[in-house]
Amino acid sequence: MKDLSDSELLEMLHSESANKAFEEIYRRYSHLVYGVCLKYFNSRDTSLDAVIEIFEMLLLKLPNQVISNFASWLYSVTKNHCLMELRKQKRELLAFNTMESPDAYNPEPDENDVQQYTALESAINFLSGEQKNCIMLFYFSRKSYTEIAEETGYSVKMVKSHLQNGRIKLKKLINK
Repeated sequence: MKDLSDSELLEMLHSESANKAFEEIYRRYSHLVYGVCLKYFNSRDTSLDAVIEIFEMLLLKLPNQVISNFASWLYSVTKNHCLMELRKQKRELLAFNTMESPDAYNPEPDENDVQQYTALESAINFLSGEQKNCIMLFYFSRKSYTEIAEETGYSVKMVKSHLQNGRIKLKKLINK
């Protein structure tokens, strides 16, 4: 197994030797994934947890992927995972800090909030199907570009393009 290329290992994921191929991928790349995670989290425990989460995700995703450069693809997946976790932690911290101050938390939305939400909801309906789909997945489902690309079948470039064009169109529609 050690003398096989990454491409050969990825091909083996479709055979009876899938477990051995995945073990070799883990052996080759777990320390690199850990290093990237450590760079983002600055915590050994959080980084180790992230490595496990990433490889669990890879176990599900790899057999369905066509990957030309595994190392760079894995780096992107790892980076996106770390960024999504950091965003999640930031949201949780913000929610916690908001809840600590009873004056800062107002469960009743004011009329302006309702108007903005209604305007946004109606503006989203004017987007093309691709733009609407990407906007909903990115902002409301909190999916990364890669996750959206995998779910929709669009390339990552197309996802970015649909998001950018969708945001521009939304801004114009809301400002009318």
